[in-house]
Amino acid sequence: MQRNKKSGSKRVHRSHHIDKDAIVETIYPAVIKMVGKNIFRVLPPSENFEFDPEEDEPTLEVSWLHLQLVYELFLCFLESPDFQASIGKKYIDQRFVLKLLDLFDSEDPRERDFLKTVLHRIYGKFLGLRAFIRKHINNMFLRFVYEADSFNGVGELLEILGSIINGFALPLKQEHKVFLVKVLLPLHKPKCLSLYHAQRKRRLTILAGRQ
Repeated sequence: MQRNKKSGSKRVHRSHHIDKDAIVETIYPAVIKMVGKNIFRVLPPSENFEFDPEEDEPTLEVSWLHLQLVYELFLCFLESPDFQASIGKKYIDQRFVLKLLDLFDSEDPRERDFLKTVLHRIYGKFLGLRAFIRKHINNMFLRFVYEADSFNGVGELLEILGSIINGFALPLKQEHKVFLVKVLLPLHKPKCLSLYHAQRKRRLTILAGRQ
């Protein structure tokens, strides 16, 4: 089964680079289905509940070489000049985005870095998903602050929000002001603030400068 997944992703990967016109409408569901089957999974529980990034090594994904290939393929697909969001939106929907966001809790920083880029591309290409993505990221932060003990992807999500904030039109909408007061400011509460303090500080500075 795993062998089939790998060979399938390699075939699509090669065809994408060989033929610039390979992205036709029929390939969209095949690529999205392949990506979902390979990257969407239940993340294992943390083996180190007192993880300190300054002293401890992160738990790396054992199947990373395979996952990396899939992420690279997906990015090539999204970034292709032949990619059409009007077709892609049929398959990259809210449910897909939710599963993608769940993966930000991966302990492997390599995966979170790819996820950051993928989500940023999706946000840029699919206007109809933008408000949904912002809302769900906000909910993830609130759950992290008030309910969860830890969440590995806070720094990466804050970096994505930095790009989003830079694109906010002036004057800021009420939604954006609420984000500053009710979401970004309370992120100082968790004990692991040091893990994302730099990203949070930059977001606060950007928002304050756009008031």
